[in-house]
Amino acid sequence: MRKNGFTLVELLTTLALLTVMLSIGVPSFGKLIDSHRLDVGKEQLARSIQQTREEAVRRNQPVTMAPKGGDWNEGWRVFLDHNRNARFDDADELLGEDIAARISNISGSGALSSYLRYNGMGESELLHGGFLAGTLRLCPVEKGRDGRMLIINRVGRLRMDRGQIAEKYCPNDR
Repeated sequence: MRKNGFTLVELLTTLALLTVMLSIGVPSFGKLIDSHRLDVGKEQLARSIQQTREEAVRRNQPVTMAPKGGDWNEGWRVFLDHNRNARFDDADELLGEDIAARISNISGSGALSSYLRYNGMGESELLHGGFLAGTLRLCPVEKGRDGRMLIINRVGRLRMDRGQIAEKYCPNDR
């Protein structure tokens, strides 16, 4: 009479194969999660940038997007900046806010490190009225992998890209 079940040799062989497959698959899965987080963070930030531009055109007045506490990694606010200081104050009107996705680091170049402002014509501008252009960079957790970039041109149009980001924009402290 034959009994149903597994022998010890069959069970150990299966466990060994499962261990090998997991050791190959888990690092790849981590890279996939990192890539997905970067894409989600990029889309989230792009949505807020587009909202800022649309509100400026709709209201025909400047609308500002600035990082909470001066750090894009903490999130950001979209608001009417009545005192034109690019910081959300009590006198300003909040139009929206969002928290940053859990990624390694978000950094901006030039004025984009502290704010993004659109005028009523949908053009990005500095506080004194000059054109504002630059890049917001989303760094990958693992160095050497592609990051994401949101590039604002001189007329305020947004372009998204992916590629290597210089180490100076991706500090190791996050």
